[in-house]
Amino acid sequence: MPMQDQSNKIKDRVQDEHEYELIPVSPLRKLEKRMEEIETKSSGLDSKEFYRELVEIIRMNQQIVDELAKANDSLRIELSRLPSRLEDMIGKLDELISFIKASGGEDYGAPSVDNMKPLIDKMAEIVDSNKKIVDSNQAVMSSIEEMEKKMRRPMQLPPPGTIRRPPMFQPKPV
Repeated sequence: MPMQDQSNKIKDRVQDEHEYELIPVSPLRKLEKRMEEIETKSSGLDSKEFYRELVEIIRMNQQIVDELAKANDSLRIELSRLPSRLEDMIGKLDELISFIKASGGEDYGAPSVDNMKPLIDKMAEIVDSNKKIVDSNQAVMSSIEEMEKKMRRPMQLPPPGTIRRPPMFQPKPV
């Protein structure tokens, strides 16, 4: 029995260390080849392409930073000009307000009769001419009304024998 115990111990130890199974080797070789291809392609080309893209991104980033710096400088220059322009505008507004106050304070006085005499005469002429126009319009309206009455009346023809025809239009005796 001691032999059997030793052989069982050896079997258990071998099983613990490695497991063995019978499988075809060609699919394993294909997988190994494919893994090598993938590793060589991915490590060589992808890393170079990755670095190119990284360098391009860094360049674009630098361009953006440069443009922002230029825009920032031009904005600072414009903002530095703003206070002087605001002061000029405030001065002009103060001047405008003083002109408005000065013009509002002046008294022009009441218009005198002598100043208004030509205007009053002109208005009297306009009133007279308007009266003449009203009178002529009324005369035209009354004429139109008379003509309208005449046109509304039915026309009465004289009896047939009362109208004399001129000799050339009279019928010839037969």
